Amino acid sequence: MTETRERARGTIIVGAGIAGLACARSLCDARRPFLMISEDVGGRIQRSQDGAVNLGAYYVRADYAHVNRYVRFGRRINALSTVRHDVDGAYTYWDRRLLLHLPQGIRFLRLLAQFYRRYRIFTANSVGMSQARAIRADPLLWDLYREPAEQFVRRHRINEIARTYLGPAVHGTAFTSLERLTAFPLLQLALPAIVPIYEFFFRFDLLQAGFEDAVLIDTVTRITPDVVGYRVETSRSGVFAADHVVVATPTDVAKRLLALGDVKNPVRAHMFQIKGNLRSPWAGAAISLFPGDHPTLAIAQQSDSSTLFCSQSERPDFDGYFSNWEVVEHKHWAPAFHLEGDALLECEQGPGLYLIGDHNVCGLEDAYITGLYAANKIAQHPIVERRYLDASP
Repeated sequence: MTETRERARGTIIVGAGIAGLACARSLCDARRPFLMISEDVGGRIQRSQDGAVNLGAYYVRADYAHVNRYVRFGRRINALSTVRHDVDGAYTYWDRRLLLHLPQGIRFLRLLAQFYRRYRIFTANSVGMSQARAIRADPLLWDLYREPAEQFVRRHRINEIARTYLGPAVHGTAFTSLERLTAFPLLQLALPAIVPIYEFFFRFDLLQAGFEDAVLIDTVTRITPDVVGYRVETSRSGVFAADHVVVATPTDVAKRLLALGDVKNPVRAHMFQIKGNLRSPWAGAAISLFPGDHPTLAIAQQSDSSTLFCSQSERPDFDGYFSNWEVVEHKHWAPAFHLEGDALLECEQGPGLYLIGDHNVCGLEDAYITGLYAANKIAQHPIVERRYLDASP
């Protein structure tokens, strides 16, 4: 017979990615008791062991009002240093070829600006209402969330802009193709055309300040309703009881823990940190992107002279890109995130049970805001002191 300890916590946060950390930061500032249980801290924000390269989330936008408080900006990623490679050659995002599609380009920028205005209102609203409700509250965003990207492209007659410019960007940053997305993430992924983006170093020490000891490294195996609140079972630390539970895990884990219905389809990628000499023409670009059917997703030269090589293949043909090379580190994201489809998940999965993260809208800032929303909901409830006894099954 194995003894399990059942201990009381006001709130348990499952997962310590950006959404879970946002919820914890907000609860800590509000002086609400909580315990965070996670296999690691940072989730899909992951730095290489030498600290030189982001092997997970790679850039932040300049308009990340919440996340950027904990970020040190690195190199700005701009259109002139980003090169698209196709069968006709290599081109930057601002080159003479754009003149061939100038009417489409102007039309697309207008659509993007309209989306951005509504999207900014949506992100502001998502602090005080659930993300799903905030999307449904805007008829334009709700339509874009469900409309296939291909249909959107045809309807607005931006086919060449989509194929030539948007396709490689989607392939290189979202690890999928335009044909598998709806219009909402397509436009969101295109926002770097009008909003500056930067490589970054995340300051977890700042975000965690004051609740470092509230993090338990363990795996949550089961969440079940209790007479009051919920029981949270772990692999090594026993059983915890909580009035509120916040699930801030990747979608596949949340689906298992909460028995979710339909969720978005996953995308996967292999990230390699490479030491070596790039061949031409890739050596001439800070960042290289590729068409949607290419096994290579992106190549980014780093400030420490290493290269971040992103691929759909576990064993890329490095000899085709480097004159000499050495794999310093390899990270397989499976999944990297869930992005394909139009499933829309509610934050409140039950009384005192919350689902947060990038399940609906992918991006560090959007995920962070879901953590704020859950914390705000929890803070509305009075703190109740309860005593739980150790239990033996």
